[in-house]
Amino acid sequence: MKTAFVCFFPVFPTTMGSAEVIRSLFLCWPGEKKIFQISHVDKKKYKNTETIYINKENPISKILKIPYLIFKTLKYLKSSRDKLVILEGPSWIGYSFLSLFLIRAFSPGTKIIYHSHSIEYEVRKMMSNRIISLITKKLEYFVFKYSNLATSVSDIEIKKIRKLYNIKCINLNNGISKKIIKFNKKKIFKAEYIIYCGSYKYLPNKLAIDFIVYELMPKLLKKLPKLKLVLTGGGFYKKKKFLHNFGIVSKSKLFNLMHNSRMMVVPIDKGTGTRIKIIEALILGVNILTTKKGIEGLSFEKNNKVAIIAKKKLFFKEIIKNYNFKISINKSNKFYETYIMENIVRKFLKDQNVKSLFKKN
Repeated sequence: MKTAFVCFFPVFPTTMGSAEVIRSLFLCWPGEKKIFQISHVDKKKYKNTETIYINKENPISKILKIPYLIFKTLKYLKSSRDKLVILEGPSWIGYSFLSLFLIRAFSPGTKIIYHSHSIEYEVRKMMSNRIISLITKKLEYFVFKYSNLATSVSDIEIKKIRKLYNIKCINLNNGISKKIIKFNKKKIFKAEYIIYCGSYKYLPNKLAIDFIVYELMPKLLKKLPKLKLVLTGGGFYKKKKFLHNFGIVSKSKLFNLMHNSRMMVVPIDKGTGTRIKIIEALILGVNILTTKKGIEGLSFEKNNKVAIIAKKKLFFKEIIKNYNFKISINKSNKFYETYIMENIVRKFLKDQNVKSLFKKN
């Protein structure tokens, strides 16, 4: 069986959490496989990857390139009797809808898994106007319904999708491949610091970063005058003496910064899906302070304290109180077993619905 991963943004080079999830899934997926991606980043060639280049990232450019993207995808699958496309979801659902329509029209025997990273309708309600949100809801229903199999990242998301669309999804958790967790632990930033990871261009991240920079840090500096704030992910350009903005960094550098931080602070109020940066931090054993929303959808035992969970108004108090808190190795190892992508894929492939799809293939 051949599998084509269809993505509407660059997975390679990997610069954001959703790309990291796809990269990890791809590394762990069995059989012959290839990624087909639309990218505005560069024209470099990456192993097992076909890149359709656009000069600038915008919806029109992507829509115009999708027919060619699907042409290349189907050409790759043509020689195989058993064909599978995994449509990757963390982009506007219109791209997935158009791709699914073209695949159904020109290769009706190709099986399609829609890999949902979040509920796009909920994202659009935060980010776009009412008309775009309603169009998104209609298109998302179509994609969920007419894919051979649809996945979601948590039991919470599965319930939401069933309520919205009356569609049953299979759980495919976000995670990270153990092949990626390799980095130098020697401290590269010589300071005591807390860290936040995420692009300022995404509304939930913007609200969280604004809270940390303008409300939380001024209070913390009165108690901890040498404390610094590290940001990664790009998009925030204002200067502060306490702020060290690393922008978009390599995965090894990101892991180093996370590992050596005093705490990852995640004051998230909005959002959907599960947050890969928290999953990575928990696997690395990083001290985490988050809201309930920040850790929503993640699986861990109720009595197994893997993070400090508090309301935003209590973050200052919790940071001072737990400044030297460190997750235990045993708890970190349990989370590792749950969210390492090799284990996630192994469990997914044992699901009866997935087995049934492959048998039909």
